Amino acid sequence: MANPFKKLSLLIFLTFLILIKSLPAKSGNYPDTLRINAQQKTFVINACIRDLDEFKKLVSYAAQLKPYGKVQINVGTLADNSFYELPKQRSPWFQYACNNATPYKFFPDSKIAPFIPADFVAKNKALLLAKAKILKENGMEAAFFGSDPDFLPEAFFATYPELLGPRIDHPRRSNNKAFSVCVSMKETQDMYTNMMAEMLTAAPEIKTFYFKTNDAGSGFCWSDWLYSGSNGPMHCKNETAGERVQKFMSALQAGAAKAGTTLDVYLAEHMGTSNFSDPEKSDIQNHLPKNCYYLNSPQHEMVYLGTDISAMYPVNSLPDMLSLLTSLKSINKQKEQTVFINFRVYYDRANESADTEKALLTILAKYMASNDAFDANTMLHQLSEEWAGKKNADNLYNTFIALHEAFHFKNQSLGNIYGINWNVAARMMNRPLVAAPQRLSKEEEAYFLPHVFNVSEEEARMDYMDIQGGRRTTSHDTVQMYVEEINLVCKSLEEMDASAPQHAFIQKMCTGLKIHASLMRSCGNFSEAQSIRESVAEKLNGVIHRPDKEPTWMGDTALQQFNEVMRDELDNTQELINILEHGGISSLCLAKDAAHEDCFLLGPNIIEQLKKKRKIMLDHWLDIQDYLTTPFR
Repeated sequence: MANPFKKLSLLIFLTFLILIKSLPAKSGNYPDTLRINAQQKTFVINACIRDLDEFKKLVSYAAQLKPYGKVQINVGTLADNSFYELPKQRSPWFQYACNNATPYKFFPDSKIAPFIPADFVAKNKALLLAKAKILKENGMEAAFFGSDPDFLPEAFFATYPELLGPRIDHPRRSNNKAFSVCVSMKETQDMYTNMMAEMLTAAPEIKTFYFKTNDAGSGFCWSDWLYSGSNGPMHCKNETAGERVQKFMSALQAGAAKAGTTLDVYLAEHMGTSNFSDPEKSDIQNHLPKNCYYLNSPQHEMVYLGTDISAMYPVNSLPDMLSLLTSLKSINKQKEQTVFINFRVYYDRANESADTEKALLTILAKYMASNDAFDANTMLHQLSEEWAGKKNADNLYNTFIALHEAFHFKNQSLGNIYGINWNVAARMMNRPLVAAPQRLSKEEEAYFLPHVFNVSEEEARMDYMDIQGGRRTTSHDTVQMYVEEINLVCKSLEEMDASAPQHAFIQKMCTGLKIHASLMRSCGNFSEAQSIRESVAEKLNGVIHRPDKEPTWMGDTALQQFNEVMRDELDNTQELINILEHGGISSLCLAKDAAHEDCFLLGPNIIEQLKKKRKIMLDHWLDIQDYLTTPFR
């Protein structure tokens, strides 16, 4: 008779072997406890990359995270702008959306395909598939970051009027209307199911689809946050936001099922804006289908990491290292979490620099490998020693602290200043600061005025502080205080010993901070200049005249004040030119050519434009004397 204990022992041994084989393969010096929990993390990296060599670099950096979970990288980036969407007349809102990725721009449903340029679709699809192939070869997965339901051409709705959904453009920022589809219609749901099925069949590497909505090109019917007001067809008015989103997400999941795969779907709350009222948010959270997610919850935790690229744009490589390290505390190494890592700028105009991407991902991988207790300041000092060496570690550590405090001051006191809106979309960086903008010729305006984000050419010309249809101001003195803090940080970075292991990156940070300080200085100058101009608007908009013949020591106070601001901006511009001509140009996010310069992206000839800015300012230096009284001493 067989010994039952031997059978039991054999069974236990076989079970043990099966368990051992099911564990991830060990490679490198990583703690076994972390290896066992490796698959509990999903890292989703978002960068809008069109160049495959650049994409391969990001893949190589992201490979450091593979021991700690699944690594997914966004492949939903257009091969080129959707130029076909842009109206011929001034309507800058469409530039928000012209880089929006959405399934129909890669795998359009048969109803949509006739209305989208075929060569545009083919290039987008080819880029997506090439990226998916690279990820597969490197043992990684793909994600798709989209804007949905995105607006469609008017010709589509002329053919399928029953699918017309809400108006989703911004009435203060557009001179044209734009509509998305109604997701309550079965035909719309079928289109998204078909598109998702085709995309996942062609690129089964895609395991996550996450999307923003109700902002910059997309929207759901009757949402509270639609910019033109809650609107849509009457037949779906009584549905709740949760029911609409549920139908949309279910259609996407049906596409995954049709392709014979599984898909995680996220409505992006932090990765790009998704605007919903608080009641709508709760309703959506309560209507989520299986494998669909929205708000962070104990059942499905989400972590958000990234650099300061959107806040610092158009300058790259300016990470707040202490804030970055502090954000790692939200990662629970022993818990299942989805970690979203963002390197893209608003509206997919640019990414963080490759050096900074590598630095962040390396820091994250080292943190995942460590069993040390979390302490952001200790980690910052360790990083300072790695980057600067023991000799300079304390200096770099204190400089990082000073930079963190300066950024905190900016967020608290100058929080309404965003470079993408002020320096780029309002072109404060490269437009001339003059007292009477109406006196500029068409030729003088040609290089900057078409790119100022404003539905009105006259407002774009005359109101320096019209920021995308709203009035913004700032304190000139507060800006100066902030600039002085940044300059002190730069001085400390410049003094860093050349023997520092990361000396080149440290000096790039220094250069980027100098550019950032210059751009902030421009914001303060333009705000002050506009305030002065408005205080004497009647005179500046009046007839040109000579002053009277009475002696005056000061003349008009406003003239003296404006001349001081104008001179500071002239000098500031020359200093910026010098920085850019001595290597600083690589710290700016620029268009690859003149055709791609737009409201949210500076042109490649920025140095030439800055020189033109100075020339125009000097050519119009005396204009103010035709309206205000000069000193007569």
